[in-house]
Amino acid sequence: MSTRRQFLKQGAALALIPLVPAASLTAHAAAKVPLDDPAAKALRYVEDATQANRADKMGVAASDQVCQNCRFYVTTDAGAAWAPCQLFQNRLVAGPGWCAGWVPKA
Repeated sequence: MSTRRQFLKQGAALALIPLVPAASLTAHAAAKVPLDDPAAKALRYVEDATQANRADKMGVAASDQVCQNCRFYVTTDAGAAWAPCQLFQNRLVAGPGWCAGWVPKA
């Protein structure tokens, strides 16, 4: 038979379980997207947008499409050299980079 104290300790330990994946995602977010990553290859990600074969998209000239002005580039610093990208599981992408998933910020 378990006591109330044991029950509360076990409950507190179980409450921490959902936090474990979040902690591992935070550590994973600091990694840069490797160019040989399958998702990067599928989206034709490059760290320098001038090396990409781009076309005008959604009323934005191809030459103006970079990660820094993409909806999925998550940062409060518009001039950030690297920031998390939602398309790559919040791993870091280059600000002057580009991928086929580019969408203008709203």
